[in-house]
Amino acid sequence: MRRGLPLAYPGMKIGLFGGSFDPAHEGHLHVAETALKRLDLDRVWWLVSPQNPLKPKSSAFAARMKSAQTQARGARMLVTDFEQRFGCAFTYQTIRKLKRLYPGVRFTLIMGADNLANFRKWRKWREVADAVPVAVVTRPGAKPSERMAAPKAWRHLNARHNPQSSTALRKARAAKLAKPGRK
Repeated sequence: MRRGLPLAYPGMKIGLFGGSFDPAHEGHLHVAETALKRLDLDRVWWLVSPQNPLKPKSSAFAARMKSAQTQARGARMLVTDFEQRFGCAFTYQTIRKLKRLYPGVRFTLIMGADNLANFRKWRKWREVADAVPVAVVTRPGAKPSERMAAPKAWRHLNARHNPQSSTALRKARAAKLAKPGRK
């Protein structure tokens, strides 16, 4: 590792799987594993976002890191605090920094199809789309138009669906805490 960063060599294929992971769940693992296998990646780096600008305030960063570490399985998956460490608030910043730090590494952005609905709201989304290949893994709840809204140069990976979502898990946790007699 260089300066506490993951080790990667020119020619390696690294998938970048960013998100709030609030909390991380089996659906996230499914997306990461699908991309790892189907794209023949050397590694998948889970990039835990300090705060997704398109979502409400996230849980504590340390809890989300731990949650992602619990889900990311195998030696080829690594959970990183890269975005927090380097002050990257947006994906385009992360990709710029990674490409400078790791010349010759072939990065691919990984996302679930449910993220396509908001992709054009991302800061400098065109730069992101031009900077690295993007792999989109099908997800439950993503409308067919969202599944196919990515440019043709992107990879669409159809796979079995995992129904878990962070939103549903947060709602269930809040409902459990709101029950009468709960301390």
